[in-house]
Amino acid sequence: MTLGKVAIFTAGAVVGGLIGYAATKSGTVRNVTKSTIKAGIKAKDWTVDTFRKSTNEVKEMIRDAKAESELKAGAQ
Repeated sequence: MTLGKVAIFTAGAVVGGLIGYAATKSGTVRNVTKSTIKAGIKAKDWTVDTFRKSTNEVKEMIRDAKAESELKAGAQ
């Protein structure tokens, strides 16, 4: 890579960083970012809650199946 290409890449990275920094200072962008983070947290909480519920349901099914198996074994 030549020195010119490195300089162009570096300048582009600096300009991109400055634009990104300026965008985060914008009130609209901050509000959108906050809303996105809140939605992500809600989605995570829903996922964790659903996982826990389904895990408990599977454990309950396993207990029921074991109890039925023991009843059948005792009846024979």
